[in-house]
Amino acid sequence: MRLLPRHPLIRVVATAWVLASVVLLLITLLRPDITGNDRSALAYLTPLYWLSLPLGHVGVIAGIRIRLELYLDYNFVPSILAQGLYLWTVLTALGYLQWFVLLPVLAEKTRRLADFLSRRSPAR
Repeated sequence: MRLLPRHPLIRVVATAWVLASVVLLLITLLRPDITGNDRSALAYLTPLYWLSLPLGHVGVIAGIRIRLELYLDYNFVPSILAQGLYLWTVLTALGYLQWFVLLPVLAEKTRRLADFLSRRSPAR
């Protein structure tokens, strides 16, 4: 399993995807609401959420679960900055993983299976 795509065009798309996520992080961090603990600062990560669906949603649900456990067990609420950094990290990692690592592996295995099945069954 490779982390960097082999095909040059897919490599360009992956680079653009990562650059877009870094730009969204910078926009989020430069918002004055982030230091004021205003949840509206996290709205700038919404495009990254949509770019990382469906695995990104699993990361968001895990973050909600972690935040709930921290509050219930330790009466601790993470800052909006910490939540934003968590969201960005999870959405970027899971989105990249699903689109540029897992999907190509799945596509290759599916192609090999289709080739095998087409060679196995006689033509009619």
